Amino acid sequence: MRVPLTAVTVVLLCGLLSPAAPAQSAVPPQNTIQQENAKPGVQSWNGPSTSLIEMYASQIGVLPGDQIDVHVNTRPVGRYRISVYRLGWYGGAGGRLMTCVPSCGGDRAGQEQVQAWTNAVDGPPLRANWPVTDVVHTGTDWPSGYYELRAELTSGPDAGRGTTTYVIVREPPGAHTSQILVQVPVNTWEAYNQWGGKSLYDFEGPRARRVSFDRPWGKYANSPLWWEIQLVRFLEREGYDVSYQTDVDTDADPASLLRHRLVMTAGHDEYWTKTIRDAFDAALAAGTNLAFMGSNTAYGQVRYEDGGRTIVTYKEAALDPEPDPALKTTMFRQLDPTRPECMIEGVQHRWQPPHQNGPHDYTVVAPANDPWLANTGLTPGSVLTDVVGDEWDALNPWPDACIHPGITVLLHMGTQNPPAGDADAVRFTAPSGARVFASGAQRFSWGLDTFGTAAYGHQSAPDPGLQQLVRNMLDDLTRPAAPKMVIRVPTPTGFRVRTGPSGDPRVADRLIYRIRNTDAPVLLCSGLRPCRVPPPSGPGTYVLQAVFVDAWGRASAPAYSAPLTIQLRQR
Repeated sequence: MRVPLTAVTVVLLCGLLSPAAPAQSAVPPQNTIQQENAKPGVQSWNGPSTSLIEMYASQIGVLPGDQIDVHVNTRPVGRYRISVYRLGWYGGAGGRLMTCVPSCGGDRAGQEQVQAWTNAVDGPPLRANWPVTDVVHTGTDWPSGYYELRAELTSGPDAGRGTTTYVIVREPPGAHTSQILVQVPVNTWEAYNQWGGKSLYDFEGPRARRVSFDRPWGKYANSPLWWEIQLVRFLEREGYDVSYQTDVDTDADPASLLRHRLVMTAGHDEYWTKTIRDAFDAALAAGTNLAFMGSNTAYGQVRYEDGGRTIVTYKEAALDPEPDPALKTTMFRQLDPTRPECMIEGVQHRWQPPHQNGPHDYTVVAPANDPWLANTGLTPGSVLTDVVGDEWDALNPWPDACIHPGITVLLHMGTQNPPAGDADAVRFTAPSGARVFASGAQRFSWGLDTFGTAAYGHQSAPDPGLQQLVRNMLDDLTRPAAPKMVIRVPTPTGFRVRTGPSGDPRVADRLIYRIRNTDAPVLLCSGLRPCRVPPPSGPGTYVLQAVFVDAWGRASAPAYSAPLTIQLRQR
């Protein structure tokens, strides 16, 4: 991940750190997301639905160039085609057509598949077991993202209507590594999916202990169009350098989090394996910034079977035959040893009210001079409407491990219902220097973009103040941690500058500046090896300034030495 900084990069960084430096005329090249969203979009991805066609895919996370095996059921037999869209901004259209099967002008005859149903609580999970009817070949140049497969009937009374499934294309290894990684909560999608009679919930009878990805999305399945697509549209409209992967992918490659500066969770990311939690713990300890953009995140521990195609949870440690107490499938806060979610988030889940009880609003409680409030127009007491439900998290000092020194509550909702508790959006800095943001609110993304939210009674427009707060947050969290110290050590020819190592393998450079009185900073040296600087050349008060620069050319906040005053010598 070490990327050498060019002279141009250093000049640009000096310009950022010194207001007196001349403005640079060079326009930085567009990143993959900016290039992708400049392409023409279409709205046909968001078409009407019908129950007369069903579909699922054998893969839910793939690499560019991979094959996706698709299983389609038409009931009664009809003709259809599959259109594949990448979801993003695309000038507001929200999607780009990537390919069609068999073609965008053709169709094929469907098959009526055998229906599956179960009332079983334990044992093997229900699978549709339909044959592969279609194969989608992804392009080697397809950018990472949310991809919707839409199977649309082309014959019969429901022609033009269809069904959807989703596949996440992740970033290929060895390619450009994005600054921001978004983890997609497919475990939670499936946990609520009751297709075939059973989910991990007791909506209609006792819950199952195993559910399979090998079935269509059915009743109650969480949809990426509820709380995730709004975040995706915002990130891609703003042109952030972002890629995506499922939580199943994180379990398969936990070190993948360490390749990015910021890892974000989207929407309702409730169910994690031990490996996923370990990956986030390790990322935080290594200086990876984290942003939990929904609520009820990292709440229940699950495990996988069948190569990640089956999710297992007993939801109670006493029921789980797993002998290792650290692997029991129960709430993380009830494990032995306990691992409450507030250890990595600062907040944790408190309550799920009846969904019709709302709206629930956040009030700004951060100090007026908080840097994340800059240019937002928000001040203490400002109200952000209907961004808290359906579920929320709150500041909750569980064991000592959840008391994060210096934690800042940015937004707060008080309730009149003691069992429900309050809700909080917070920020804190971990011992590694990594910064963490937790929104504490499932509808937080609705303040950024309102696609599809009117269907759930959300009448507010995107909130410009909240959008700017998130821009400020992302500007901070896409930077490395600042040096922990800047110390001068005298030498016969000047000074040796000590900052201590970064400890972050993504840090590529260190820049040392000298500031005399109120003059602009002057670059003295760069590099991660020992830095020796000459002594001051005249009277004045001198301060050394140090910043770390990461592989994406982002400079940390500056750290400063103690001032050194050189007096005018008397003759």
